[in-house]
Amino acid sequence: MNETTVTLPIFPLPVFLLPEGVTKLRIFEPRYLKMMSIASSNQGFVIWLNDTSINADDKGENMQWGSWVDIINFDQGDDGILEIDVKCKSLVVINSVEQDNDNLHFGDVSYIKHWSDMSTDKATSELSTSLESIFAQNEALNALYPEKLFNDSHWVLARWLEILPIELGVKNDFVVNHNFQKAKLFVESIIFS
Repeated sequence: MNETTVTLPIFPLPVFLLPEGVTKLRIFEPRYLKMMSIASSNQGFVIWLNDTSINADDKGENMQWGSWVDIINFDQGDDGILEIDVKCKSLVVINSVEQDNDNLHFGDVSYIKHWSDMSTDKATSELSTSLESIFAQNEALNALYPEKLFNDSHWVLARWLEILPIELGVKNDFVVNHNFQKAKLFVESIIFS
């Protein structure tokens, strides 16, 4: 990834996703269907982690980073709603956001390095084994990841942070501070307590 700024569609969602993370989204609003068309024929889009809808007067509720994702699968749910699987290829800083006439958000974003996309280390057996068990028990989660990297400590820790039911603000700290060891200690304190 280079350091240049690119303009991408921005999808405000309360979804925490680190590099190599995959999630399924259900798309039904016409403006977001339009966004998927733009994203699939271009460079993907950014999931902007937030708890509320974007409000220019209340930037404090939104994180200033997002997950740059590629669409890796299209499907239609039993109810006819579009379902897409997306995979995070990197984290980005969101430098600015504007809306078009359809209330779609577009932003100028720049790549940021995060511990989760650095060279791999061997995962601790306890974290890896416990995550493997979670995947085995959860068919939907397991299906999202055809290739699982249980021996890669960054991949294992990133997946734990994504699936743990903790506040988005707490998860945000492990993106802003870029500290692998603190993230590891935090996850271990929850899983092995």
